Amino acid sequence: MDLVSRYEIVVEDFSNASIAIGKAANNFVVPLALWGIALLLAGYAVLPSYLSGLKVHGPYLVLFGGLMLSLVFRRGRAFFVLLSLTLAYFAFVFFFQRESGLVARAAYAAMCVFVPMNIAVFALLRERGALNAPGMRRLSLLLIEVGAIVAIVASDLPEFVDMLYRPIVAHASPASVSLPQWGIVFTCLAIVTGVVCSVLRGSVIDAAFAAAAAAFALACNSLPSPGAFAWFCTIAAVIVAFAVAQDSHRLAFYDELTGLPGRRALNERLQSLDGGFTLAMVDIDHFKAFNDAWGHDVGDQVLRLVAARLQRVGGGGTAYRYGGEEFVILFAGRRGSSVVAHLDTLRRSIDDYKITLRHAARRRNSMIGRSSAAARNRPNAETEAKWISITVSIGVAERESRADAPSAVFQAADKALYRAKAEGRNRVVSS
Repeated sequence: MDLVSRYEIVVEDFSNASIAIGKAANNFVVPLALWGIALLLAGYAVLPSYLSGLKVHGPYLVLFGGLMLSLVFRRGRAFFVLLSLTLAYFAFVFFFQRESGLVARAAYAAMCVFVPMNIAVFALLRERGALNAPGMRRLSLLLIEVGAIVAIVASDLPEFVDMLYRPIVAHASPASVSLPQWGIVFTCLAIVTGVVCSVLRGSVIDAAFAAAAAAFALACNSLPSPGAFAWFCTIAAVIVAFAVAQDSHRLAFYDELTGLPGRRALNERLQSLDGGFTLAMVDIDHFKAFNDAWGHDVGDQVLRLVAARLQRVGGGGTAYRYGGEEFVILFAGRRGSSVVAHLDTLRRSIDDYKITLRHAARRRNSMIGRSSAAARNRPNAETEAKWISITVSIGVAERESRADAPSAVFQAADKALYRAKAEGRNRVVSS
């Protein structure tokens, strides 16, 4: 591979990494915004008299509403984090506020340590749902924690509770922090785990776990003020529940593999357009044969590459994953003649780029695409070409009148796409 090709690969990898970092950072926007708003309003939010009942019943509504939402959307990890927050709130209301001595100390220590520990654990686990056998096994963690505290209190063993209050480093906690040091350690662990898992998975729920751990730490640090604890505990539940809704919306409207909006998002966008627009249907050439030759893992890599290129198309276009190896680019309010040049630039950029295979792929059929001469001369199939290139065919159609249905524009773009393939592929054809 020549120096220019290597430089292009480095630039492309850096660009893709920048996009990935931007997407990961975007997952933290809503959780951090909710956390910040809660912090700002904590000392100023005053409910009118006719809403005073929300001070008592509001946390229960939010907690149980979040539990139901996570069950409906089958988000088991969020369900158990919310259940942990619910148990902590019950412990605060029925034990910390109403009891004293060992019971109150045990309830407070359990809240400070077990809730962030559970958040860290469920951030690390993969999604398996809640109302099933794996969910029941995960529920046992919470039951063990509750049982341990009940056993300690019932057996009158204050030395076990004292262990949770014993400082790890003497005189290390600031005067403004009332949490036991073990609670601080597990809170930091939960925040770091949530952040790392969110970045690695691109998950808004893991980002919400990190923000919820920080909010719950503020709740525990605010004691003995009951209003502040209820406020921050409720905000922690709101952050997780909102993330469940946000994640479910993303799955419904966005393609998980490429990160592009999906067909449902495209259909809704088309219904909202009142004027003219141009559609471009993009199809990866010989993609089925490509998958047969290199395997589905490399095929997924190709789909992500094409999607990343489509996201940077000029002319104000928005890319969508239509299905399989097909994509659609929508140019709202643009004439077909004004976007063809941008589409041809896109086509050439995909054709010129060399895809570096991330592993030594074994070819099962003839290689699709082009490889370097040195790679072709290698006798061992296990170490054959580590780079390939692909092409796309593009069909373009324009909606010229408001009376034209979007489906008619789709058909015209599809016919133009078939013409592009019939004429030799790797080209842009207008209807």
